[in-house]
Order: sequence, then C-alpha cells, then structure tokens
Amino acid sequence: MKTKSIARRDALNRGLAVSAGGFALVSLSACGEGEQKVVCAGPNNLTFAENSLRQASHYVEKSPHADKDCLKCGFYTAGEGGNVCGKCEIFIGPVNQAGYCDSFAVKQA
Repeated sequence: MKTKSIARRDALNRGLAVSAGGFALVSLSACGEGEQKVVCAGPNNLTFAENSLRQASHYVEKSPHADKDCLKCGFYTAGEGGNVCGKCEIFIGPVNQAGYCDSFAVKQA
C-alpha cells in the first residue's frame, strides 16, 4: 500500500491559495453595498396590527419604482432635520422617504 504525502511547500501553497480565494470572495460580496439601507420601523418595533397593515399595502423600505416613493406621495410628511424617516397618514410609526406602498398617490403641488 502506497501512501502519498504532501510536501510542506505544497501544503503552504495550497493554504495560501485557499486563503486568497476566501479573501477575494468576501471582497466581491461587499460590492454594490455603497448605498446603505435605512430601516425606519423594523417589524420587531411594530405591533401585529401595524405590521399587518404594512404587509397588506405591500410597503417596502426601498421603492422598486424610480418615479414613485414616499417622498413624492401626498400621504407622506418629511422627517425633521433631514431625517430620512418621516410620517405617513396611512401607517402608524415612521416610514422611509425612499419607501413605497400600494396606496401611493402623487403629491399635489
């Protein structure tokens, strides 16, 4: 029976290759995270009823529509001092100005 042994140099080279690959994978996974997502009211901070209303209205913290978000909605009141979390006449609790729900109505000038 023949056993194959790995030379110390081969083991070190393989270890370095695995480490470099892991570093590259972690580095690439961080790509596209330049914009930080702000969650104004996480599900754990709201009551069951408040969460249910948001789910029924399909509320999301980041609008999938370029031209429709809470900041452009008539039900939204902006937060004070540049805060991205404001108030909505439909929901209880804060909402994200970049958010969106099915009740979106264009703000009248």
